[in-house]
Amino acid sequence: MRNTARITAAIALAAAGGLHAAETDPAAPAAEALTMQQAVDKALAQRPGEVIGTDRERKDGREAWEVEIRDADGQTWELYFAIDDGTLLYEDRD
Repeated sequence: MRNTARITAAIALAAAGGLHAAETDPAAPAAEALTMQQAVDKALAQRPGEVIGTDRERKDGREAWEVEIRDADGQTWELYFAIDDGTLLYEDRD
């Protein structure tokens, strides 16, 4: 009986948007981590140029790929992309 109540509650929360798929279905695949190559591709799409370095670092408390790019004007840019969801965390001209 208790399991039925838990399942019913989980279904109600999921229907209301309170749970993610992984929480309602343990077999659901987790979001894939951003690879270094994907981070480089995203960085080049935002700041075309030559990649002069990559590194895995922490930015704003999150694991991130740092991609350094030198653009056509010789400016160096640092872009940080969150590994867990690919969002741009930080961009700065060096």
